[in-house]
Amino acid sequence: MRRDVRRQPARGPQPRLLPAVAGHRLDHGQQGGARGRHGAHGARGRPAPDRPCGRLRRPAGRRGRAHGRRRAGQGGVAALRGFEGRAPRLFERSDGLERLIRRRRQRRTYPEAAHPREARVPIVALATRVGAAALVAGASAAEATQMILRLGIALEVPLHVDVTYTSIMVSAPDIGGSAPVTMVRTVPALARDYARLGHLVGIVDRVCAAELEPAEASRQLKERELSGMEYRRWVRFGAAFAQGASICALLGGVALDMLVAGLATVLIAMVTVGQQVRRGSYFFTQVAAGAIPTALAVMLMYLRRFGVDELWTLSPALVVASGMVSMLAGMGVVAAAQDALDGYFITAGARVVELLMRTGGLILGVAGVLWLAVRIGAPAYLAPEAVTPPHPVVQIVAAGAFTVALGVVSGLGPRGAVIVGAFGALGWAAYLLALTPVGGEYPIAAGLAAAVVGLLAHLMARKLGPPAVAIITVGIAPLMPGMFLYRALFRLVVGTPAVHPRDTAEELFMLAALTGIGLALGSSVGAAVGRRLAQPTERVARLATQIALGRGRLRE
Repeated sequence: MRRDVRRQPARGPQPRLLPAVAGHRLDHGQQGGARGRHGAHGARGRPAPDRPCGRLRRPAGRRGRAHGRRRAGQGGVAALRGFEGRAPRLFERSDGLERLIRRRRQRRTYPEAAHPREARVPIVALATRVGAAALVAGASAAEATQMILRLGIALEVPLHVDVTYTSIMVSAPDIGGSAPVTMVRTVPALARDYARLGHLVGIVDRVCAAELEPAEASRQLKERELSGMEYRRWVRFGAAFAQGASICALLGGVALDMLVAGLATVLIAMVTVGQQVRRGSYFFTQVAAGAIPTALAVMLMYLRRFGVDELWTLSPALVVASGMVSMLAGMGVVAAAQDALDGYFITAGARVVELLMRTGGLILGVAGVLWLAVRIGAPAYLAPEAVTPPHPVVQIVAAGAFTVALGVVSGLGPRGAVIVGAFGALGWAAYLLALTPVGGEYPIAAGLAAAVVGLLAHLMARKLGPPAVAIITVGIAPLMPGMFLYRALFRLVVGTPAVHPRDTAEELFMLAALTGIGLALGSSVGAAVGRRLAQPTERVARLATQIALGRGRLRE
C-alpha cells in the first residue's frame, strides 16, 4: 500500500526556499505538491503563513505532483457535485423570472354539469330568440351577442354564439359527457321597433336577476312579437306628417312648403306600410318613396303654371329634400358603422350593401321623375333655390320636433320619443356651434355633432330608458344630407351649368357621401368612447360586454 504522505513529517535535507509573493497562486501540480507536503494551504493556492524568513517551501517532486493531480480531480468532482446541489435553486430562480416576465393566462371556467341537457334546451332557445329579436328591433351585432352571453353567464351555461345578418346560431357545448345543444334561428326582415328592443332589455335584466324563468321569458317574448307596434296607424301617420313638416321648416320652408312636405311624407308612410303588409321588396319601396314627393312637386308646379297663384310661394326643392331626409333617416348607418368597428364584418358588410341598395332605390325614384319632368318642360320650376336658413332657435326647435316624430314612427313610447327629441335638438345645436370653427364644412361639423350625440347617448342610456342605438340613430337624423343629394341629382339629370365650382353634380355627390361617412364615423367613435366609460355596474353584464367586444376583435 501507498503511504499517506500527508501524515508523515518531512525528512531529509530541507529544500532551497523561494521568496514569498503576496497573492501567489500555484498550478495544479504545485497545489498538489504543496498540499501533499505542506498541508491545506498549498492545496488552496494560498501563501504559507508568514514566517520570520518570509519564504515558501519548494513544491515536491514527481510523486507530489501526481498526488496533486488526483486531488485536483477530486476537487473538480466536488465542485460539480456542489453545482448539482445548487442547480435546483437556479432553476427555481429561472422559473420565478419566467413567472415575472410572462403573463399568466387564466382560463374562464364554468361549473361542470350545472344543468343537464334537458334543462339547457329552454336556455338555449331563449338565448336564440333574444338575439334574433334584438337584431330585428335594430340592435347591432355586438349588442345582440352581449345579450346572449349575458344570459349564458347568469344561468351558468357556456354558450358559443355566431351572429350574422340573416341568422343566429347558439350552441351549448358538451359538459360532463352530455350531448351539446345547438339551435339556429333565421332573422326576418329588419324593422325598427325600439320599444320592443327596450322591452327585450328589461326581460334580459329580469332573467339575469333570477326574477323570471327562461320558459316564462320565452312566452312573454312570443306575446310581444305577436302584439305588433305600440301605436295605432293613424298616430303613425300623424307623426309622419309632423316629420315632413318639421324637416321642411328646418331647411327654411314656409307654411305652404311644410304642408305639402307633410302630405308627401304621409303618402310615403302609407306606401311603406302597404309594402310591408304585402312583403314587397324594400328596393321598390324606396323607389316609390323617392318618386312620391318629386311627382307631387311636379304636379303642383303645373297647377301653378295654369293659374293657381297661391302656389307661387311653394318651393318644390324643399318638398323633395324633406321627403329624402325622411327616408334617409330610416337607414342603418349607425348600426353598420358600429358593427364594422366592433369587428363583426359579415354583418357590417351586409348592412352596407342594404344601405347602398336603399339609397340607390331612393335616387332612382327621384331621378326618374326628374327625367320625366325635363321631358315635359318643367325643369325651371324644380330647380333648387337658395333658401335663407331660419333663426338658430327655430332650427333647434324644428330638429327636436323632427326627432320626436321620428321616434314615434320608430316605435318609441311617448317618454322615449321626448328623450330622443332632446338629443336631436342637442345634436343640431352642436352642429351649429361647430360649423364656424371648421370653416363652414358641413361633413366635419355633422360628424362632430354625431360624436357628441353618440358619447352622451351611451353615458345616459341606462338612466334615461331608451336604448343607446335608438338615441343615436334618431338623434342624428336631422343631419342627413337630403338637400345635397337632391341638388346633385338635379344637376346630373337636368345638366344645368353650375354657378359655383363646388355646385357641380360630382362635388355635391361627394359632399353628400362625405356627410354620410362623417355621421357614421362620428356616431360610432362617440359611441365607442361612451361605451368604455359607461361600463355596466352588474358583473355579469360587464363580463358579457367585454366578451362580446373581444370576440368581435378576434374575428379579424
